[in-house]
Amino acid sequence: MNAFRLFMAEMAKLAGKKGLLISVIAALLVPVVYGGILLSPKWGPYDNLSNLPVAVVNKDKGALSDDEPINVGKDLVADLKKGKDLGWEFVSAEEAKEGLDSLKYYMVIEIPEDFSQRVTTVLSDNPEKLQLTYIQNEGLNFMAAQVTRSATEKLREKLGDKITEKYANNMFASLGDVSEGFQSAADGSAKLNTGMTDLRDGTNTLLESLTNKAADISKLASGAKELKNGVGQMANSLSAKQPDISKLANGSSQLSAGTKELLSSLQSKSGDISKLAAGSAAANEGTGLLLQNLKDKQSGVKDLAAGAKQLGDSIPQLKVGTTGILTGLKGVQSAIKNEIAPGTQQISQGVAQVADESANLGKGLQVLSSDLKAYLEQHPELSKDPAFMKIYGTSQAITTAATDPAKAQKLQALSQGAAKIAGAFTANAEPNPKSVADGVNQLVAGQTSVDNGVATLSQKVPLLQQGTESIESGWNTMVGKVGELHAGTSQIAAGNQSVNTGWTSLTKGASQLNDGANQVSAGNSSVEKGWRDLTSGATKINDGMSQVSDGNATVAKGWGDLTEGVTKLNDGAGKLNDGSNELSSGLKDGAEKTGAIKAANDKNLSMFSSPVELKSETVNKYPLYRDSTAPYVLSLALFVGILIMSMFINFRKPEEVSAFSWFGAKFMNLGALAVVQALLLSTVVLLILNVKTENPLGFIAFAVFVSLVFTGIVLLFASLGNIGRFIAFALVILQLSTTGANLPIDMLPENLRALSEFLPFTYSIAGFKALISLGSTSSAFSNMGILFIYLISFSLLSIAVYLFTKPKSEPKNLDLAS
Repeated sequence: MNAFRLFMAEMAKLAGKKGLLISVIAALLVPVVYGGILLSPKWGPYDNLSNLPVAVVNKDKGALSDDEPINVGKDLVADLKKGKDLGWEFVSAEEAKEGLDSLKYYMVIEIPEDFSQRVTTVLSDNPEKLQLTYIQNEGLNFMAAQVTRSATEKLREKLGDKITEKYANNMFASLGDVSEGFQSAADGSAKLNTGMTDLRDGTNTLLESLTNKAADISKLASGAKELKNGVGQMANSLSAKQPDISKLANGSSQLSAGTKELLSSLQSKSGDISKLAAGSAAANEGTGLLLQNLKDKQSGVKDLAAGAKQLGDSIPQLKVGTTGILTGLKGVQSAIKNEIAPGTQQISQGVAQVADESANLGKGLQVLSSDLKAYLEQHPELSKDPAFMKIYGTSQAITTAATDPAKAQKLQALSQGAAKIAGAFTANAEPNPKSVADGVNQLVAGQTSVDNGVATLSQKVPLLQQGTESIESGWNTMVGKVGELHAGTSQIAAGNQSVNTGWTSLTKGASQLNDGANQVSAGNSSVEKGWRDLTSGATKINDGMSQVSDGNATVAKGWGDLTEGVTKLNDGAGKLNDGSNELSSGLKDGAEKTGAIKAANDKNLSMFSSPVELKSETVNKYPLYRDSTAPYVLSLALFVGILIMSMFINFRKPEEVSAFSWFGAKFMNLGALAVVQALLLSTVVLLILNVKTENPLGFIAFAVFVSLVFTGIVLLFASLGNIGRFIAFALVILQLSTTGANLPIDMLPENLRALSEFLPFTYSIAGFKALISLGSTSSAFSNMGILFIYLISFSLLSIAVYLFTKPKSEPKNLDLAS
């Protein structure tokens, strides 16, 4: 008997038994009833959330923010009363606890007492986050617990938006103060820039003056050095002639003593004429020699007188020169004391003050930059605001420029250089080699000594002139008298006739000679004393000029150091001027930009509190919630319907029937019923329940194909008897949570994801989903290909069961019921 004839015979017997036929028809209606009931509702699980009772307890006591009262808890309650997200009930803490214990409330939300107080700490050093306490009774319903938890998240976001809106409003209000602060800083920096410009002009003038006078200072140092050399030569020359002058003084003293003795001898021997004759010859010879010597020295005495006169004529010019040098040095000393020293002190103090104010400004800018950075960290949404980020970037740039260590070091070096310059022009109790003021003071003291020495020399030179003139006159007189003496002695030698007259004349001449010798001795003594005074004065002049030369050299070196220092000061002042100009410009721009920010309106505040708006688009949207569960319901209905129908068909193979024929007949029996149930279910779903699908014919074909695949699966388990049906039922239970029915397969643990790949519901659900909600016929066909493998595999296994299972004896009249 072939499979078709056996199939027709089995169907005829089924139709002949009304009770069995009714059972089969009832089984056919099981998927229709199951699917119709589960897919008929058009409401979703979130349509009636306002019926879900949730208790709200407000304990917030309120607070003060900027002297204005706030009550965030009260505002929150007012907002909740306006909406119907959940079934809000506003009760006391005791009522909420009782309702939670009596299972009345699914959740209790409690607003604590310090809720508003914590809002006021947002901008403090230790801000406290707001805590909104909620208690869930998850045991009442898991889905309700998820819904209420989602509602608390939305509530938290809404509170965050309100708090952000409030502080955005405060921030915009405070931007006016920030702008005023920037403007004040810009005005101060503009004044600083003006002061720096004046300082730069002053240093330029000072540098130009120092540079212009550098050549004169060098000439002064060179002239003082040459003057020192000339005075040194004069002192050496005077010192070298001192022994000759001393010899001249000693000789004239001896001459005076000799003429005195001569006069005394003549006077004592006036009565001894005889002896006079003999002595006159000797005297005549001596006076001849004396006369010759006096005539030989007469030109030197004349030169001495001429030199003394020349020295006297030059002294006034020397006095004018030393007095001029002293006056110039005193002028420099006065300028240093009254103008340069106070000016350098003011420059030093000004530069130090600029350094301090620059450091203070840098610290203030650091505080402002740090505050802006902290505010940005607390409100990261501001990073998307170009205006605020420009303010923040400007603040960072200004802070970096004002706190640049290299500029601070240069400013400190400028301050130290200005202090050194001020020190160089400050007089000290003990002279300092590095002090220009001390060097000039020493120059003034030395030049004063020189000027006094020249004055003393000027006073002594007339005496020297008088002495030399007296020497010259006395010398000439002495030459004449000695000539007369020589003539007298000649007359004495010639005869005694005029002895009395000659002796008287001799005595008179000797007396005159003695007087002249005394004058010569006195003049020579004066000459020696004057010469010594002149040598001493020249030595003092030499010493003073040494001090003048050294002082001028110190002045020249100090002037060069001063010029170099002022050059550095000028460069530093220029850089400081440029930096203060940049600072002034930056602060002014910051003030203009912050001042340009307008007060925030409601739209601005809304933008700050909730800057991101979700714009959603949905593809393959479920028209109704039931459409999301339809693939699972259809798969389960078809499988369960076939499993129930298998209970009314006899699957025990008779001995005389081959395994292939028996399998073919039973597959056609059960498959025919499966096709009928698939068509009935598709008709109800598409026409009565009006489930939408882009390809209705594809939906019907896929339902029929899935029923046939499930037929092959159930046929295998039914061929094993009731044990096999129990295994099939267990297979249904296994697939409820592992095939994408309740959760997406991607959300399952790894072991369950691996298991889902081997379960037929995975592909039937995916195929129905592709046709109902995704509109993808190709995806449905790909799942049909995998299900076809299940059909072939389970069919082969069923044939194997019939081949290798020993058939039981059956009555000859075959019965469909097992």
